[in-house]
Amino acid sequence: MANILFIDTAAPHTHVAVGDADGCLNELKNELPNQQAASLNDMIAQLFAQVPLELKNIDAIAVNAGPGSYTGLRVGLGVAKGLCFALDKPLMLFNKLELLLNRQPQQALVVLKARTGEGFAIAGNSAQIDLPAQHIFYNDFPFDTYKDYALITDDDAVKAAHSTAADLGSHILDIALWNSQAQQRWHTQDFDELAYAEPFYLKAAFTTEPKQK
Repeated sequence: MANILFIDTAAPHTHVAVGDADGCLNELKNELPNQQAASLNDMIAQLFAQVPLELKNIDAIAVNAGPGSYTGLRVGLGVAKGLCFALDKPLMLFNKLELLLNRQPQQALVVLKARTGEGFAIAGNSAQIDLPAQHIFYNDFPFDTYKDYALITDDDAVKAAHSTAADLGSHILDIALWNSQAQQRWHTQDFDELAYAEPFYLKAAFTTEPKQK
């Protein structure tokens, strides 16, 4: 049985949980946007104050490594890596698109908004991935190839262009499903290299040149 700490700061909200082989022991959510840096450490402390388990006794840390907010991803992974180093615990990175796909009961194409005209996409179902997680440009993406898939998205532009598209709804991950995957990875000792772990950005950061003064 593994006691696993879950950290999700990839979207505007902050979500932490702890689970074991029997399921979720406790979870906390802060749905105020962009509070990850201010609230994450306090939320982890509150999380363990409410369960009969000390933080030092966890077995691993699982992180939603994106794609998502650049700042949020750095905050979440930075805290996770710091705890892993301090407590000598292994790290498991999870792809958000795969976690969202796993909660779809049928074949689905999941598209998350990146910037105007761009997104992050994955297709398949919980048993098989047909399109690996990747960055896409809507104008170039072959949506017709996946016309028989349920289209799930958080992008209003995609919903406007495709009448069958369904709204993603909440970005808050299903901890029961995530915990199930994490427990399987613990069983096989499938961990990520702590020193070199990086978020799944899937695209380069968008930057602008500073204005000349």
